[in-house]
Order: sequence, then structure tokens, then C-alpha cells
Amino acid sequence: MNRLFALALLATPALAPTMAHGQYVGADDYAIASTVAEARVQRDEHPVVLQGTLVAKVGHERYRFRDATGEIEVEIDDDEMPRHRPIDASTRVELHGEVDTHRFKPTDIDVDHVHVMSAQ
Repeated sequence: MNRLFALALLATPALAPTMAHGQYVGADDYAIASTVAEARVQRDEHPVVLQGTLVAKVGHERYRFRDATGEIEVEIDDDEMPRHRPIDASTRVELHGEVDTHRFKPTDIDVDHVHVMSAQ
């Protein structure tokens, strides 16, 4: 019996590479939100890529962002703002970041990257 058990233990590592690991290949329920309206209804830390304009600075590293579906406050660290050209309310930007939900404040967006698309 010990001999059979030892043989089984030796064979197990050899079979491991052939054992398939399960992967989910169905529909993606974690699609990136691409509009303000979509971002407002997402859970905390949901990824977003938004295109629109920064219409106003509302505080330190805080801006009001607008797209065709609405407005939302965004937080952009000073070191994430492009230095090569000024941004105003007519400059189209693409923001990459995530939804930041709060218990007693409105949902906003924590921006990781700002890409200047064009000035209108």
C-alpha cells in the first residue's frame, strides 16, 4: 500500500500542468463607464474613461467636469495636469480614473490621468 501511495504522490506533479484552471469567458459585467451618467450609478472604484471638458475649478485639485450626459466633480492631482498647455472650458479632455463614492457626499471621480484631446 505504501508503494502505491508513493507512486501516486510522484505522479501528481507530472499531471498538474495538464489540469485546466477555470477562467470566466462570458459577458463582462465590469465594463468601463464612459459617461457621467454611467459613472454616477457605479460602485466605488469602478473604472471610468470620460471625454468632455473641465468647466470650472471648484477647489484645490477639484474641478467640475461636463460631458453630453451631465456634470460631475473630479479630483485631479496637480502632478496629473498636463504642463505643456493650459486647459480651459473649451479644451476637450479625456479623463482616466475611478468612481469615488461617499456616504454623505455626492459621488465624484478620482482621476489618474488627463489626456488633452483638442481645443474647441
